[in-house]
Amino acid sequence: MTTTPPASEGSAARWENEGGPARSPEMQPRDELETQLNRYDIKPVQLTVFDWGGYRYTNSRDAIAAAKRGATSA
Repeated sequence: MTTTPPASEGSAARWENEGGPARSPEMQPRDELETQLNRYDIKPVQLTVFDWGGYRYTNSRDAIAAAKRGATSA
């Protein structure tokens, strides 16, 4: 049996009452996430992405080639 929390408990309590937790089980607190990243020696890497014509490219030459093809077909 579930009970309805009083409105004074805030929006998270109301949300949980409507069928979903405010935080999904896969999400971890920031400190725990950083601890695991350090434990397994996982480093973040910044990735440059090139956007042209609604497509995204990780290689600048591919983006340029697509743009050239797009310019000749217009």
